[in-house]
Amino acid sequence: MASRGSIHLSIIFFFLAILPLLASAFPGFFHVENSNSPFQNDGVKTFFGAPIFRGKGENEEASLPSDDVGEQEKPLKYESRTKEETGVKGTTKGRLREGFYEKTCPQAELIVNDVMNKAFQNDSGLAAALLRLFFHDCFVTGCDASILLDKTPGGEEVEKASGANGMFIRGFEAIDEIKRKLEYECPSVVSCADILAFANRESLVFSGLPSYNVAAGRRDSLTSLAKNVENNVPLPDQTTQQITALFNRKGLTVEEMVVLTGAHSIGIAHCANIIERFWDQQKRKEIEPGYHGAVGFSCGNDPEQIFPFDTLTEYKMDSHFYKQVLNKRALIESDQNMARDPQTANIMKTLADDQEGWFGKFIKTIIKLGEIEVLTGDQGEIRKQCRAFNQNTRGIFGLA
Repeated sequence: MASRGSIHLSIIFFFLAILPLLASAFPGFFHVENSNSPFQNDGVKTFFGAPIFRGKGENEEASLPSDDVGEQEKPLKYESRTKEETGVKGTTKGRLREGFYEKTCPQAELIVNDVMNKAFQNDSGLAAALLRLFFHDCFVTGCDASILLDKTPGGEEVEKASGANGMFIRGFEAIDEIKRKLEYECPSVVSCADILAFANRESLVFSGLPSYNVAAGRRDSLTSLAKNVENNVPLPDQTTQQITALFNRKGLTVEEMVVLTGAHSIGIAHCANIIERFWDQQKRKEIEPGYHGAVGFSCGNDPEQIFPFDTLTEYKMDSHFYKQVLNKRALIESDQNMARDPQTANIMKTLADDQEGWFGKFIKTIIKLGEIEVLTGDQGEIRKQCRAFNQNTRGIFGLA
């Protein structure tokens, strides 16, 4: 009897020892996604990109994620901030200025904060979606809210309808709600381009970054064309040299490119956009075997399955993402390419070991991103609705 008991104990200890290893190798097997999670139906096939951010469709009501998130990071608690914390004191940065609305609409940033606070409670995936929306707006024709337009007076296909955007970008309803409240508070004062910049700041703070001041004074564009998106948005299978060239065209350095890539730490991808690389006999050699097995197991034959860029803290912006990529656990090829390139790999190593330093660099770079090709002064307009030009704008196009 004693011998049989010893055998039973040995079996129990064996399983206790091996289960954590199995959980690490195959997280999809040990974690069942809550069917009511707001992170299931959104996607993107571009750099921020093959980032396909989790979230309900634009017209669906999102529910709070389950508290049962296994070993993954739980959604962060979002807290409203005071006027001082949202940063309205004025310092000048180029053509934009902090505290731009301090006299004309002093509650502007607090209204953005309040709307986003409520939105994040219902949809934690909205933070990543808005970060991507801001990035895609700024990288195409500058930070001018052109990505928000539904149509042009001439009927041309708009940016949001392009292949890189299309049905896979979202967050428009949150922007609409902010604009509605701002128009009630101070009509025709706050631009949609500035709303995007403020909302992006709230998304980053929700995801764990320290708060920072946002210089404002942007104006809204008078055009939006899908064809402008082509060659202005990085793709997930591009080389480091190709993406570097694009970032340089936008006035961003190699280091700033790597810093912004860290935003992938709160993204997820649909298997349809990543699995080909995991099946390729040559490319799979660059993937850590355990990670290859985990992604392959989770994706299976279902292209609609999703997988997080950072399996440990997918709701939190942190430098763990770089460690994962350096350990050959990159979800998209362009990220892994950066880990193979000596210059970008060294930058990744530095950022991976310096979370606070990365935070500081990320904030500095996202501020710089928000100043790309902005319209100021009497350029553009202040839209009354972010999805449409003002009625008196039609005369500019000869359609009045």
